[in-house]
Amino acid sequence: MSGATPRQLQMPTAASTAEPPPAPAIRGQALVEFAFVLLPVLLILVGVIQFGLLFGANVTLTNAAREGARAGTIHVYDRSHTKAWNDAARCGAIVEAATNAFGMLAVSTPHFTATLSGGSCPTPVGDTQVNGDVTVSYCASMADPDDPCPDGGDLTTTCAPDTREGCLVRVELVYHSDIVVPLIGSVLSIDGNGRFAQRVTATMVVN
Repeated sequence: MSGATPRQLQMPTAASTAEPPPAPAIRGQALVEFAFVLLPVLLILVGVIQFGLLFGANVTLTNAAREGARAGTIHVYDRSHTKAWNDAARCGAIVEAATNAFGMLAVSTPHFTATLSGGSCPTPVGDTQVNGDVTVSYCASMADPDDPCPDGGDLTTTCAPDTREGCLVRVELVYHSDIVVPLIGSVLSIDGNGRFAQRVTATMVVN
């Protein structure tokens, strides 16, 4: 024993004799932790994509409403026809200009609806015409952009000229965007089909 080295005489300790946990258990624990982290990250990522799609649709829809209103301001009044006929034709020009500016947005049901016959909307009655998801209205003035056009309680806002010249034309578009994340659908105001209705308006002066 006198010739034994210190390494040979050292007794094993509890720490040195403990066996490491089985490798499959470590891998299983890591997989569970990864799943707990992955699910919230995926939910956030999909939510960002959803809001990005809604924002992009709103930008496109706003531009489309402006294009439609611009088409309404330059429409040439045909004096050989009635005021109602011209309003229907002007509405048709507005719808065509607006849908041409839709880009990647769908121009048909269930996302968007507007009926044209021979390039014109149905013959309107009065200064406001609703054609599916398109509303075209005329008024002489508006004190605030959010005021009614025309204001039924203020006759001075009524557009008098049959040609609509000098009056304001307001174009309102509604687009029903798909919601791919149910949790987001519970936060937003959705329609009966589970889609988010985006509403934009544009107002310009008729030349």
